[in-house]
Amino acid sequence: MAEERGTYAFAVEWLKMLGYSPDVRMASTISTYWGWYTADNQWYHYRAKRGFKLFKSDRETLHPAALAAEAWSDLLMNEKLEIKAEDESLQEVLDAHFGDFGVNQADFTTRAFALGTGAWAIGVDDVSDDGMMHPDARVKVEDYDAQQVLPLTWSADSCTQCAFVTRVELDGRDYDQCQAHILLGGTYHILTQLFDVKSHRMVFPEGVTTDLDTGSPFQTFALVKPAVPNSHFSYCAMGASIFEKGISAIKSVDEALTSLLVHLRVARPKMFVTDTMIEKKTSKSMNGKKVTEYYAFGEADDITFRTPPGEEGTDPLKVVQPEMRIADNEAAINAGLKMLSITCGLGDNYWAWDHKDGLKTATEVVSDSSMLARTLRKHQNALKGSITELVRGVAGVCKHLCGTKVDPTAEVSIDFDDSVITDTQSDKNMALTEISMLGIPALKRKYLEDYCGFSEDEAAAAVPDQAVAIDYGA
Repeated sequence: MAEERGTYAFAVEWLKMLGYSPDVRMASTISTYWGWYTADNQWYHYRAKRGFKLFKSDRETLHPAALAAEAWSDLLMNEKLEIKAEDESLQEVLDAHFGDFGVNQADFTTRAFALGTGAWAIGVDDVSDDGMMHPDARVKVEDYDAQQVLPLTWSADSCTQCAFVTRVELDGRDYDQCQAHILLGGTYHILTQLFDVKSHRMVFPEGVTTDLDTGSPFQTFALVKPAVPNSHFSYCAMGASIFEKGISAIKSVDEALTSLLVHLRVARPKMFVTDTMIEKKTSKSMNGKKVTEYYAFGEADDITFRTPPGEEGTDPLKVVQPEMRIADNEAAINAGLKMLSITCGLGDNYWAWDHKDGLKTATEVVSDSSMLARTLRKHQNALKGSITELVRGVAGVCKHLCGTKVDPTAEVSIDFDDSVITDTQSDKNMALTEISMLGIPALKRKYLEDYCGFSEDEAAAAVPDQAVAIDYGA
């Protein structure tokens, strides 16, 4: 069954003691998302009744929910994600805290898109609440899955205070931890409370800063959500899963896969052999009755069946080969994948399945998908807002807590990889055609800059403007 992800009731009670009412309305829905994401719920593992008996049954799976979430993470968070700033001081903060951010946060983004919500929150180590600057403090970015996120104050489109629950280790011992990022007196504070992992009672180990005033007015966390409307609750800080509309498609894919494997299993050859051809041995049982034991062919027992002797001239051995129906089942799998691709905003041909190559991404049609392009822009805009908020939060803590000279409000540029919706080869071919037809030097220089990595000066040196030829004999 699906993993119990926990309700963190002990953390909720502590937050209520502080005067907050955490929003936990999406808890059961997130648990449902997790079951589909891991392909581990009552639909995949069920009991079928035959007569008066119940038998455990399992459906096979391609993990379609995870496929959808991973597809979006691959498109959005990869090595081509660039976070830059023209301001040198802010760029230094980016270099220190956001190197390889796209690659490092890819798995987290997969889970955030699958569960509908995730969060990045700022953590600070090697610091105390003495009100002094701490230039040696370690500022870090921590990620939290949906079930670990407890919004405290929110509006229709933002969350201004939030708590996060996780498991931590301190002096060789494990604790459950709840950190509340709250706004007090115009600056963000990080309140920390530890709990015993078994009794969930509050504990107070030495060395834990229970109330850290970051001194920064910039939000110290950022929620991460796909651009999917939450149809479960209005006015809710939590988002909806990327496969919110794709549950039927998920079932279609795995029902078709299960059918394929069942057909492969039942299509094994069946041999029907008369008793006269099977070696047998007669012995006496413990109660003195004669027992006849028939021998088949060792490991072939599951495909060999005894039949009584037929009429004279009847073939004593008959082999039956059921039809596998590979093509029909492959068509059913592809129909399910097509449904999944559409309902998750990936266009109508993102995946394909065949018996030679298995599951593959149909990259040759991705660049032509207007649905994919539109949805990609929506998700990019949503992620861009979260990343920008996090950057300003990190810069704010560095400035106000560590004494770093940086402007958190400086402009930040975030560039995603758009190659999936750009047919680069077609663009190159078009550019070469224009060059061959027109022969304009400016087009050649542009080609060198766009596709060969030349700088503007290098391209100008390689392709100078042609001097106008003057015919003095005219």
